[in-house]
Amino acid sequence: MAAQKGKLVLLKADTAGGSPQVYTTIAGLRTNTWTVNGEDIDVTTKDDNGWQQRLSGAGVRSITVSATGIFQDSSVEEIVRQWAFDQSINWFQMTFENGDRLECRFQISNYERGGDHDGAETYSLTLNSHGAPNYAAA
Repeated sequence: MAAQKGKLVLLKADTAGGSPQVYTTIAGLRTNTWTVNGEDIDVTTKDDNGWQQRLSGAGVRSITVSATGIFQDSSVEEIVRQWAFDQSINWFQMTFENGDRLECRFQISNYERGGDHDGAETYSLTLNSHGAPNYAAA
């Protein structure tokens, strides 16, 4: 697999709320990451000679997305900020250079804004998945 450009990984939000979803890139985005989380279920017994055993496919799974950017007070960012205040659950999408897409409903669990006296105002947000994601490979 060839290397891919990180600048082409985009976080988008469905601000229209219709079906099908229509995604718009969150303005001023600088970085984003996503993590698949899985809860371990320990099924170790005395018969396992001290080696931990896990139950495959069990436990709670989730996806966490983190993003940072330059605050631009765009209409998309304003909507996302309101979702953070409302603690609502909404559709988001991550797109990748190779055409893959991750879509899922998320709740914003953390939203921050800040700035230094000699720099641009920034924001960061953390999304926690609600339900199963849709991952479409190109």
